[in-house]
Amino acid sequence: MFQSLARQPWRRTLWLIAGFALLHLLVIGRVELSGDEAHYALYGYYLDWSYFDHPPLVGWLNALVLPFSASEFALRLWPLALGALTALLLYRLVRELFPDEPAWLGLLTVAVYESGVMFELLNMAMLPDTPLLPLALAALLCLQRALQAGSTRHWLGVGLLFGLAGLAKYTAVTLVFTALIALFWSGEGRQLRRPGPWLAMLVALLVISPVLYWNARHDWLSFAYQLGHGAPERAWSAKRFLTAQAGQIIAYGPLLYGFGLVALVAALRSRAPGERLLLALALPVLALFAWSGGYETTLPHWPALGWLALAPLVARWLARHWSARSVRFGAWSGSGYSLLLIAAIHLLILLPVNPFPPGRHPLGDLLGWRASAERAMALRAQMAATPGPEPVLYVGNWSIFSHVAWYARPTPVRVTDSRFDQSDLWYGSPAKGDRGIVVVPEYYWARPATAGYGKFAHCAEPVEVEARIGGIAASRYRLYACDGYGVSP
Repeated sequence: MFQSLARQPWRRTLWLIAGFALLHLLVIGRVELSGDEAHYALYGYYLDWSYFDHPPLVGWLNALVLPFSASEFALRLWPLALGALTALLLYRLVRELFPDEPAWLGLLTVAVYESGVMFELLNMAMLPDTPLLPLALAALLCLQRALQAGSTRHWLGVGLLFGLAGLAKYTAVTLVFTALIALFWSGEGRQLRRPGPWLAMLVALLVISPVLYWNARHDWLSFAYQLGHGAPERAWSAKRFLTAQAGQIIAYGPLLYGFGLVALVAALRSRAPGERLLLALALPVLALFAWSGGYETTLPHWPALGWLALAPLVARWLARHWSARSVRFGAWSGSGYSLLLIAAIHLLILLPVNPFPPGRHPLGDLLGWRASAERAMALRAQMAATPGPEPVLYVGNWSIFSHVAWYARPTPVRVTDSRFDQSDLWYGSPAKGDRGIVVVPEYYWARPATAGYGKFAHCAEPVEVEARIGGIAASRYRLYACDGYGVSP
């Protein structure tokens, strides 16, 4: 196998990256934005220094697209480009960290990365993790050069990239621990007596100053929210931890997850500088979300940076142990799982076939929001022609707010749950006696309080909206015209 990889590894790497990019190009304009994508598209629409739950870079990048197009296809070109950049930086990082290894190790590393199903999803959806990944890899390259040369120029590059990563996602705080671990593992702790690392810290703080400025003006809302994630008021649970790990196995695939843990343990026993630097990037992220996964639900994409850092270690471990039949079986079966799941996702989007019961299509949450929002706006206009408070749109839960708010923009959309978040900053909170149109996806139909319509004194019979695939409803919504918010019926 590795003899075939040895031929033109750089060109093969480019073809591999281009192949996945072309596959994604076939589908990125065919489904509506996910809730997260819509949320960060709204960041670009309502441009600001920062936001309630995340730093601003994802919104700033979307804002560069919106003057030209607000289509799903256009907004997903950024993740497509950033995913390709991540793969290219991964190849370069392997070549620099392991200069004595054959060049095909870089190709194998990129193949391991592309096998991560979650990475393929991030390469089609603009989330804060999408720009974080290439920025963190570029920062690690700069850190490697700073450790070797000790030059102020390289340390300034580290500071700039750390700061840009901080503008992408708060997870970038783990890069501070990466730098400290790398300094002491490499025996370069004495560099802390030189100006380079401290100038890097100053540059990083200057770069993230928009986040600090926004928070200073908003009572440090973001930091309080993130600290609530880090210190929830509940006991640590092994069941929650194992559930989170199961989600990561599904999301990244057994190749990256299973061999990643094996390669991590093997690298801990190694003194190779390149392996230690990758561990310095991976361990803080994986440890953070393994620990927090026992306290609250951890979404699979949160530790993406940690699994990305393990990809080169997996490639090295596989290359060294490929002669073992069990290793080959595990690698091929893990690759088969990833390819089948990636193919299934794309086929579900491409084929006009729906073998699922009404409202049960796996991609149903990516369909029907535009039609629901447009119909809700028409119903709101009808209500506005009658006496009473100015009507707005409502949703019952913050998790579906952005779906409706993006496709109804700039019509105000308010959330009827008790949580204060970005929706309240943009559109205000519901007030007693308010009225409007409540948009309810099917999975909330039987839960009036959670859906929102149960918090009004009176609601008319709902209007239903469907999104169909193959003549069968893939997703269904009910729109309620309601009045008397917070008033007893």
